Amino acid sequence: MSANRIALVVACAAVFLAAVATFVTLALVGTAPPNEDSALARPRCGNAVVKDWSDGRIDRDYPVACYRAALKSLPSDLRVYSSAPDDIRQALSTRITQGAQKISGHQGATSERKVASTRSTAP
Repeated sequence: MSANRIALVVACAAVFLAAVATFVTLALVGTAPPNEDSALARPRCGNAVVKDWSDGRIDRDYPVACYRAALKSLPSDLRVYSSAPDDIRQALSTRITQGAQKISGHQGATSERKVASTRSTAP
């Protein structure tokens, strides 16, 4: 084999390996599971909310950012001709309220003190 032919084979192999490395890197970056707060995750979970709503109700709980992403990315036909925006806003409101109750520790249970204070006392 001549020196020119060896140099050509080495150059082709280098280009091929660089192309494979680039492809693998892009494939790994594109399929990496994003965390809940990342910008890539929001449209995906927003789409999940809309898909969940497709039967007319939202059955699962999602992070607040997902409801907001769903409202932003809602197709115009669903926005105008369906109850999707109202239903998603209601689910968002419920989710925010549930989060606030968990933080405060108040779960809506009636305490003994409340029951005793609401009883009427005869004069």
